[in-house]
Order: sequence, then C-alpha cells, then structure tokens
Amino acid sequence: MYAIPDQTGRLIVITGANSGTGKEAARRLAAAGARVLMAVRTVAKGEQALGEILTGQPNAQLEVRHIDLGLSCCFRGSPTPL
Repeated sequence: MYAIPDQTGRLIVITGANSGTGKEAARRLAAAGARVLMAVRTVAKGEQALGEILTGQPNAQLEVRHIDLGLSCCFRGSPTPL
C-alpha cells in the first residue's frame, strides 16, 4: 500500500467522506497528520464515519461539514468558511 507523506499543517477537504473511498482517504490522510474536513450530504452518516475513524485514531484532526455540491448555496458565498 502507498505510504502517504507527512501532511502535518495541511487542511484537506474530502467529499463523500462518510463511506467507501472518501472515508478511507479521510482515515489515511488524518493518520498522516492532516486536518481533514469531511464534506458530506448527510451529517448523521458523517458523524458515524467520524466516530469509526476516531476509534482507531483518537488524535486525528477531523471535522464533519454538511456540503451538498448539488446546491450552490453550500459552496458559493457560504457564511461558514472552511
């Protein structure tokens, strides 16, 4: 498996981070030291994935945010900046 270089000090936004490839990317990048913003459509599923990742990596820097890329209000002029 590819070893991810040190990501300390980086903020990485991952869409679809509540399952599958997105969740695995969030897990591996957090393990490499990145602060990971988990962009999800369903916050409850994102929080569940967050808990699962934190079980194995309690010091991971992860945050769940509701972002639906199908809705322009979620990423253009959003009142909650990344």
